[in-house]
Amino acid sequence: MSKYVFFVTCPKGVEYLLGDELEAFGLTLVRNAPAGVWVEGELEAGYRACMWSRLANRVILHIDEVDARSAEELYDGIVRMDWQAHIPAGGSFRVNFLGQNEALRNTQFGAQKVKDGIVDSIRGAGAPRPAVAQKDPDVTISARLNRGRLAVGLDLSGHSLHMRGYRTEQGLAPLKENLAAAVLLRAGWPGIANAGGDFVDPMCGSGTLLVEAALMALDIAPGRRQERFGFEKWPGHRPELWLGMRQEAERRAHEGKQGRVPVFAGFDQDNRVLDTAQRNIQRAGLEGIVTLEQRSLKDFTRQESWAEQGLMLTNPPYGERLSERNVLAALYQSLGEVALRELAGWRLGVFTGAPEFGKSVGLRSFKQYNLFNGKLPAQLLLFDVNAENARTPRDPAAAGQVVPRI
Repeated sequence: MSKYVFFVTCPKGVEYLLGDELEAFGLTLVRNAPAGVWVEGELEAGYRACMWSRLANRVILHIDEVDARSAEELYDGIVRMDWQAHIPAGGSFRVNFLGQNEALRNTQFGAQKVKDGIVDSIRGAGAPRPAVAQKDPDVTISARLNRGRLAVGLDLSGHSLHMRGYRTEQGLAPLKENLAAAVLLRAGWPGIANAGGDFVDPMCGSGTLLVEAALMALDIAPGRRQERFGFEKWPGHRPELWLGMRQEAERRAHEGKQGRVPVFAGFDQDNRVLDTAQRNIQRAGLEGIVTLEQRSLKDFTRQESWAEQGLMLTNPPYGERLSERNVLAALYQSLGEVALRELAGWRLGVFTGAPEFGKSVGLRSFKQYNLFNGKLPAQLLLFDVNAENARTPRDPAAAGQVVPRI
């Protein structure tokens, strides 16, 4: 079987998790890169990454690398490539261009030079001129410029894989699906679920953490509901391989619901975001599995049916405005009090862009992970919920206060 090289992109800070995930799909790690990893393996493993990766943004099949110290050098390198092997006869394509150097300071100009080279290469071979289509092209070409070299590839995903198809509307400050999956993995959710634990989000918003937790625990492929991927009109596509993978995803989704299904319970005081969350749950095919209830944090109570162990994980407000930050200490303190009162023996995870307020939770954090929510630095704080870990809650905004690390 032929070996291929892939560049798989991901949210910043998730590279090592992604490398482990891709190795489980049969891909060999070549090297890490900022917001991505280079891997090697068979085409089937690349398809598997498109269907099953919970962390990736895009899966790019590496085609070649050309010198690009000038626009002319870039164009010459592109023209010499065999584009009929990657763009269907009479088909359409678009170019996603990233990066710049002294000669190529504008991504639109860089993309245009790549397009010109592709069109001229195909026409020079006597084949029909391909169309350039920004919307719904047959294939998408990825061009990534780093200093004087341009890495050229085929975007197998065709769209950012964080878009699973269930979230067509968003609440305020939405958490992207693949970042939510990374937070769940860092919080140890797969192990907790396998041990019979349940999942609760007391401030669930539009429900992304709930849906991703359910997809993960029930072995449902994140790409299962996608209608089309970027490789399906690629001349090198192997339809029989992909059909088998789709059938496998359907079988595993069915089997994942046959055993014990964990509790997935979401709460929020805002009924409008719960309406959005309910529609997301329905589109994800999780109606009746993920439950929602309008309830404020202070009124949170444990249900008798919940397991003795589990994960309470939430993404509370970050308090970007001063007026919001003034109430964060009380919110975080309430979160810790509720967890201690109702969920002793569970794990608490708080994913936040204001990690200093972790001191207000009133529990000692045993682990902190640095991540990014978009461009905003964030942390995942993990706590074992028991009386031995209780600490006096602290307000980081209080004047003259020296607070020990959590």
